[in-house]
Amino acid sequence: MKFASWTGLFGLAALSCARQFTRDYDNNDYYVLHIDSNATPEQVGSRLGLRHEGVLGGLTDHHVFQSPKTDHDVVKRHLADNRKRKRNPGVADVLDSILFTSKQEARQHLHKRVIPPPPPSFKGHTPRLADGDPVATAVKQQQHVMAQLSIKDPIFAEQWHLFNTVQLGHDVNVTGVWLEGITGKNSTVAIIDDGLDMTSLDLKDNYFADGSYDFNDRDPVPAPVLAEDRHGTRCAGEVAAVRNDVCGLGVAYESKIAGIRILSKPISDADEAEAMMYRIDKNQIYSCSWGPRDDGRTMEAPGVLIRRAMLKAIQEGRGGLGSIYVFASGNGAASDDNCNFDGYTNSIYSITIGAVDRAGQHPYYSEHCSAQLVVTYSSGSGDSI
Repeated sequence: MKFASWTGLFGLAALSCARQFTRDYDNNDYYVLHIDSNATPEQVGSRLGLRHEGVLGGLTDHHVFQSPKTDHDVVKRHLADNRKRKRNPGVADVLDSILFTSKQEARQHLHKRVIPPPPPSFKGHTPRLADGDPVATAVKQQQHVMAQLSIKDPIFAEQWHLFNTVQLGHDVNVTGVWLEGITGKNSTVAIIDDGLDMTSLDLKDNYFADGSYDFNDRDPVPAPVLAEDRHGTRCAGEVAAVRNDVCGLGVAYESKIAGIRILSKPISDADEAEAMMYRIDKNQIYSCSWGPRDDGRTMEAPGVLIRRAMLKAIQEGRGGLGSIYVFASGNGAASDDNCNFDGYTNSIYSITIGAVDRAGQHPYYSEHCSAQLVVTYSSGSGDSI
């Protein structure tokens, strides 16, 4: 489901803001090494013939090294040769300080959670429940909320997931907390996706540049580049579209929204790990509406570096309270896909969200699994949000 959550209404700076290096995977190889305190990265790099690039994001003792491109793993070859030649096990060697090594490969393995059309086997007609008659008392209550909060956004009355005047009770029931002053202020959500249009009139006032970065093009500004780079902006609008006279309203319309771009090009586990823990001192919630292909055949899970990045974030992010990772369950139910086979959604480090439609029914596309903790409103019954 196209998902963006309001879960936030429920010494790290230096590490999180480590210098971002441009990486050329066509001409260079990159290695991430976990090194203990018995050696420096410079010593290890010199021994292996690698150039030390720097620390991997905020992961303590995890270092990125670069070398000219080869068809083999330079580090593993050195380690194997060292084991063969080592005569005295009691003699320390600088390579003994390497606890973990991973040669990086850029690949396109993550895909946006877009809603597919109904399959040919889908039976029956889907009624447009939006065509029902609004309940007069609900319309009056909605108008009261708009007056109390000075909501002038022209399509707010059509945002049934925020206030449903036709199927009463089938919305996120948020206007009551808005009236209590809980509107997302002091919360920051990072949309990890395909970029974010920070010039949009509905987003620019809530855009949080300090929490944003483009890991596809290694640029501080994660603006959409490709024609299909629209998904992240839509997710951001669902969270933090500004209260103004443009379009509609975000569920947390006074929150700050950051963009982290990773889905538009192949990336490595090192790139993804950096993205998943980017500015954990500033970003509080990471909204992730993506995963492996929703085709019922593909399985994927975060690698070691990504898991370590998420673990660090949930332990140390958000001022020690822990970063929050929210994942969409997936849109492959019509292909018999199941989010239990997605290592991102079934991770103990993430919160997985499924979909219901405006009638509270399970849409044909929404995957369900034991990892799913909650559902929220999305497309279905002939309508969308």
